[in-house]
Amino acid sequence: MAKNTFKQTRWHASQESDELVFAVCDRYFKQLGLGSHSEGGEKRQRGAATAVAEWIRREKNRRDITREKIYPIFWEACNRGFLLLQPPTEKKLAQKLQDKFELDDYRGEIIVVNANGESAAKHVTSTAADLIVKLIEDVGATKIKKFPKDIEKQAVHIGMGAGYAAMLVAQRLAIKIRSGDSVPQLVLHSISTGGFLPNEPHKAPSTYFTYFDPHLTNIKFVALFSETVVGQEDYEKMKLNPGIKSSFDKRDEIDVIVTSLAAADHEHGLLGRYLRYLIDEGLAEKDLMDKMFAEGWIGDVQFRPYSVNAPLPNEVCPVRAVTLFELDELVKMASEDNGKYVVLVAGPCGECGESKKRALLPLIANKNLRLWTHLVTDVRTARELLGKDN
Repeated sequence: MAKNTFKQTRWHASQESDELVFAVCDRYFKQLGLGSHSEGGEKRQRGAATAVAEWIRREKNRRDITREKIYPIFWEACNRGFLLLQPPTEKKLAQKLQDKFELDDYRGEIIVVNANGESAAKHVTSTAADLIVKLIEDVGATKIKKFPKDIEKQAVHIGMGAGYAAMLVAQRLAIKIRSGDSVPQLVLHSISTGGFLPNEPHKAPSTYFTYFDPHLTNIKFVALFSETVVGQEDYEKMKLNPGIKSSFDKRDEIDVIVTSLAAADHEHGLLGRYLRYLIDEGLAEKDLMDKMFAEGWIGDVQFRPYSVNAPLPNEVCPVRAVTLFELDELVKMASEDNGKYVVLVAGPCGECGESKKRALLPLIANKNLRLWTHLVTDVRTARELLGKDN
């Protein structure tokens, strides 16, 4: 007898269909929710995984599904984005911030996410993404009423900033949009090239576009392809290049901007890291950052540095990032009731968890730097901002 050279394929949860993976999760949570009383003729059984496996075998005719396979299927659902935790928010802390910084007459809104520890940054970004989906729906509904017969003008335009926080927002946003039925046509713009360092291309906004499948969602893209940093004297000329000019020409179409901030003295801030890279490579003066700190540099948004009082003058630094918006333009957009929004993701560092409180404070306290309509932060940062008023 010839020896069978074929091996049986080993089962893995990734082989299962979306329908079955979702059914397992749906049934699992229902099973956990069943009380001691009957619900629709059902009673809670001891061991949720066992009960779900029995249900799948009975209802889906999958006799191979055992209780041991339920948990791998459950984790597969997480990988596919079927299970999204929605962290609670602290409205009292948010109101305390509103009161302390006298923001009741300001257009903006502060959202404080009740998350601590190493997962705080992730939960802040997921809350920001959920907020952006709501803004997309609101802007889309307004545009449909305003342009009932013009599909192109009904599109909602999202400007994506660079950095680790914005990257996490994009990941969550892509999952939310893919699963939403009421999301209108979207156009994603990269508002900076980001990705300063050659070993960190994942922090450049154009790479976020790969999270969004145009075959699954009604979505278009406007990428910004240019040098990441140019000399101050070359900036205006650079904006006239054909491949870049179109991105700048379309910037006024953007309805919602998603961005974050970095502290000037923080090791994971992209602008600071790039300036240190230039210094190490002999491409910038050794005292460049010292000069910027002497001018009061405390943080940056979209790689545009600011002090506690105002954006840093261009002449302080010989190079600058390419970005569609200057800080004062973001402030103007945020202050006007024009149907446009700026979402500032202001949780702790996503890589080490360090607070950005010092860099965030001027963006709340100084109206000339208040460049957000929605500020999403975490409990620890909120309490640090409140200090004794906590």
